[in-house]
Amino acid sequence: MRKISVLYVALLLSTLSLAQSNSKLKESYVDSTSYVYFMKGQHPELVALTKNALLSGIDSYYLRVRIGVSYFNKNEFYLAAIHLRKAVEFYPSDIYAKEFLFYSYLYMENMEEAKLIIAKMPFTYQAGYRKLIKLQKSVVFESGYQTTSYSNNQDSAVFLAKDVTDTSLHGNGVYAVSDRMKSIQYIQIGGGYPISKRMKGYSGLSLVRNNREEHVYSKDYIWDNTKLVYTPKIKDTLHTYTLSQYQVYSGVTITLPQHFNILVGGQYMYYDQNKLYAKYNETSFNYSYKDSTTSRSNFVSNVSLTKSFGKFIPMLSFGVNRIDAYTINQYNAQSSYLPLGNFNLVLTGGLALSKDNSGSRNVYYIKLGGKITNNLWYDTYFYAGNLKNFTEGNGYVVYNISDKITMKSGVNLTYYLNQKLNFGLRYDLLKRESLYDRYFTSNGISKVKSYSDNYLNHSLIFNVLWKF
Repeated sequence: MRKISVLYVALLLSTLSLAQSNSKLKESYVDSTSYVYFMKGQHPELVALTKNALLSGIDSYYLRVRIGVSYFNKNEFYLAAIHLRKAVEFYPSDIYAKEFLFYSYLYMENMEEAKLIIAKMPFTYQAGYRKLIKLQKSVVFESGYQTTSYSNNQDSAVFLAKDVTDTSLHGNGVYAVSDRMKSIQYIQIGGGYPISKRMKGYSGLSLVRNNREEHVYSKDYIWDNTKLVYTPKIKDTLHTYTLSQYQVYSGVTITLPQHFNILVGGQYMYYDQNKLYAKYNETSFNYSYKDSTTSRSNFVSNVSLTKSFGKFIPMLSFGVNRIDAYTINQYNAQSSYLPLGNFNLVLTGGLALSKDNSGSRNVYYIKLGGKITNNLWYDTYFYAGNLKNFTEGNGYVVYNISDKITMKSGVNLTYYLNQKLNFGLRYDLLKRESLYDRYFTSNGISKVKSYSDNYLNHSLIFNVLWKF
């Protein structure tokens, strides 16, 4: 860390403040005692003294830089940055506090703030620091596969057994339709890039292939030459098809004054599918089946605002989405807590509320992440509620598949091979719910009754990120 050791020499000069004739006794005590605590590495005592001093209205450059450097040496970079910013406000031309502040942002991977600090340093210093943050462009490749786990095989017998009081496929039945997911294939390529000192962007292209299985259970009539009557028989017509969704995402992170961060993101999605529909012929007592192709364009947009308050990082976000002809407003509030003052351990809790013209849905989630080793990091998470058409990650992830998600949990591991290359592996377990409809007649009136079928998704996603 170039020249950073010089700060210790500068800190010795703080004792000169004791010679000021107009200094208050309490201010002199705080200054001299904080110096002793700092030089002896007595961090808890220095923290307690600083808190009491600030509550008493005592504040100075030396107090802020001592507690800031002390937090820095404890790897509590968020708290270090708070006090070092104050030190720079007291002494704007001071290079040493800026140097510690720069490294605090660097280790938090807040490159936008780090670049702003470099711009305030003497010109001869800037080139060396810029080399440390030059790896701001990145390329990401991500691919995954998702499979399903059902409690039973959905055949005609099971289909009938769903409701023993409903004789929809014998006596008064017409037909029934089941449409559920079998697997998902996913691939994405994207990249991050700096736009300015305060802005960083990300864009990506992805393809999602939702492989589905559709059953049309119908009642066909077969002529019985012996009894001279039509005998009903259940017919299961299986149709497999794929819903292909093409996605384009773009987002930007903006560093605002007073250390606010705003994230703006949007995604356009286009999909097409080919489904099977049954049509009943009342003359022949049989069914004809017809393929129908459907395509639709959807989009999501989101804006998020964050600001750190010591170890707490609250976030508020709002999104407007247009999915399958529904306009959906989503509101999200979450807060992250850094017990260690850095990202070695992060606790997050949040609530999302979405509304459209069909009603409202709530999603609750908790997350736990941190460091296992210097090269291996983890994230675990649990979501509960109705995740249908839910978006997260500033609109980067959208759950717009027709099968409703009622629970999501998983773990994500990231291995940092070196400064330029890291690998990720994520496993998700999702509880889904698909619907099927049974069409029947009652007193000559056509009716439909819907049922739900619960199943599990197992998802495995691999990604690689290269910085340059």
